[in-house]
Amino acid sequence: MAYSKSKKASKQTEFYAAKIYESLSLERNYYLDRARSCSRLTIPYLIKDSDDLSSDSKEDYPVPWNGIGARGVLNLASRMLLALLPPTQQFFRFSLDEGQLAKEGVTPEQRSETEEALSKIERMVLREIEASNDRTVFHEALLHLLVSGNALLYVSSEGLRVFHLNKFVVQRDPMGNPLQAVVAEEMAYEVLPDVVKQMLSEEDDELKGIESQEQLPGKANREKRCRIYTHIKWEGGKVSWHQEAKNRLIPGTEGRSPVDVSPWIPLRMTKIDGASYGVSYVESAALADLQTVEALQQAVAESALASSKILFLTKPSGVTKAADLAKAPNGSFVTGDPNDVLALQVQKSQDMSVAMQAKQQIEARLSQAFMLSNPRDAERVTAEEIRLQALEIENSLGSIYSILTSEFQYPYVSRKLNILEREGKVPKMDENYVKVVMTVGLAAIGRGNDLEQLVRFVQTLGQTMGPEALAQYVKPSEMIKRLAYSMGIDIVGLVKSEQELMQEMQQQQQQALMAQAMQGGMADPQKLANAAQTQQDMQMAQDQPPEQP
Repeated sequence: MAYSKSKKASKQTEFYAAKIYESLSLERNYYLDRARSCSRLTIPYLIKDSDDLSSDSKEDYPVPWNGIGARGVLNLASRMLLALLPPTQQFFRFSLDEGQLAKEGVTPEQRSETEEALSKIERMVLREIEASNDRTVFHEALLHLLVSGNALLYVSSEGLRVFHLNKFVVQRDPMGNPLQAVVAEEMAYEVLPDVVKQMLSEEDDELKGIESQEQLPGKANREKRCRIYTHIKWEGGKVSWHQEAKNRLIPGTEGRSPVDVSPWIPLRMTKIDGASYGVSYVESAALADLQTVEALQQAVAESALASSKILFLTKPSGVTKAADLAKAPNGSFVTGDPNDVLALQVQKSQDMSVAMQAKQQIEARLSQAFMLSNPRDAERVTAEEIRLQALEIENSLGSIYSILTSEFQYPYVSRKLNILEREGKVPKMDENYVKVVMTVGLAAIGRGNDLEQLVRFVQTLGQTMGPEALAQYVKPSEMIKRLAYSMGIDIVGLVKSEQELMQEMQQQQQQALMAQAMQGGMADPQKLANAAQTQQDMQMAQDQPPEQP
């Protein structure tokens, strides 16, 4: 959309995303400072110490003395990624609202067909997720959730993007629902969109509002940068957003979406009543131990270096000269007294032993907190393993899995489904016909339990009433459909339809009739001709295409 407003008209309306960002930063900075402390002890490059918003800034990061924090965060993020976005495994499911089914009077046949269609949509959404780069980006988001406690996701048709805590602010109501958020980005003038460059060039001063800073130390040239703000608001069941530069709207950046399919997903690791931001897992469960083990590791390392240094002492009044010993080659003769020379020994072994023992105890607690024990050696991931992984995370991390299930999985899948529906890749569900309920988390990945219960029911029925009763009361076609649905298998083209089974049965009957006619009526040509004509008529009826309604 081209920018066509005049200079006078463009200044009539001002936007205040920059002021909102600065105002909300006062509360955000408290959590940001604590996030930086956690980052220094784990993965220093995650949260910058400076307030530079540019993505290509060069900054020196401190190197921790102990690497257990980095290993723990990376391991826990990988475990959470496996539970929240398991590869090739269904972590969500679409089901039918039982109340709506009874109200609309949906027949069992219609329900079976609808469930089969929903299963197909599930597989299409899962294939879209697997084909994208979302798992890699979400792993980065999990790292930030563990270290800083907060992250902002943007889900679009191009893929998934994550914004770090130092680039956005958010405001929530007392119930924890987001009210507004502002994202700040700093971009070089050369890479700005043409519409932004045109808007900036219409100002009296072309460089007004554009921050300048040295591109590289020691170079005289300076790179012009512009700060872009994205303002997101949640109100009235809708989410709206736009971008601003220099307190002016950037044309063509406005967007609007229902809340349940919003592309903006603000995440937090923990929920705090009345707070707009969450506390990181590192701060709540491991910060004190990380600080202690960092100091102990530094002390042990420095003591070991001091102990490993070799020094010789000579008596000041002795006849042996230190310079002669230092210059003498190996095997030479030097005038002196061996009693004048003594090797320096640092008697700190006992202290180092105490420090090492304390460090090992703290590292054991950190290994438990970061779930570093019991590494996985299996070559492939099973649905039961994913379910057990999710249960372990839920029990060990204090309902963190449940929080991310409601605040990430549900809106993420809803947004993905909405994108595929708008692109025409999946059929749009008619909620006027039947209401679809989406299940995520433990309830969804526990689909294997549905299969287990179904198989157990059939086995119990067969053992109790006998195989004859099983064949009498259970529909084979419906049984096959439900087994396939529970296992997430597409039966189209795999399982014979009832029409195909009926045709095969008729063919078998006609073949049996022909065989009987040939055996008993070889002397009666008329019976043989009638049987052949009947078989030909049946074949012609099968070859004809079905009538269109």
